[in-house]
Amino acid sequence: MGQSDLWTCPRCGARFVTRNTWHGCGDYTVDGFFEGKAARLRELYDAWVALVGEFGPFEQVPTKSRIAFMVRVRFAGVARLRKDGLVCGFWLKRQIRSPRFSKVEHLGKRDWVYQFVLRDEGELDDEVRRWIREAYDVGRQTHLVR
Repeated sequence: MGQSDLWTCPRCGARFVTRNTWHGCGDYTVDGFFEGKAARLRELYDAWVALVGEFGPFEQVPTKSRIAFMVRVRFAGVARLRKDGLVCGFWLKRQIRSPRFSKVEHLGKRDWVYQFVLRDEGELDDEVRRWIREAYDVGRQTHLVR
């Protein structure tokens, strides 16, 4: 189970686990996502990327409305920008609780998506590192390997 068995959209080059996955084709960039936005938001994003990168290589997948982080599947990213920070999210295969979450979605039996607002680099602490370490493994789909 690796990158080579992913389906690639012939129009935009996006990669997915499932063939013909619905998505919005487009030529989006991280720089374009932050164009016209406060420089502070890009600084927060770069700190978020650095933290996620501590766990291994990943791809940044920008779209018109968000930036996903992907290893084999999308596991984290930026859901949207706010004036005071980034709405960051990640996917886990279990439920956790924290007053830091601004939104929690239960997507099914064992799928939970969590969002929190990142306003300062200091918020990228050991608690967030534990969440993202686990989310990175979800992105690698290690839960599928027996």
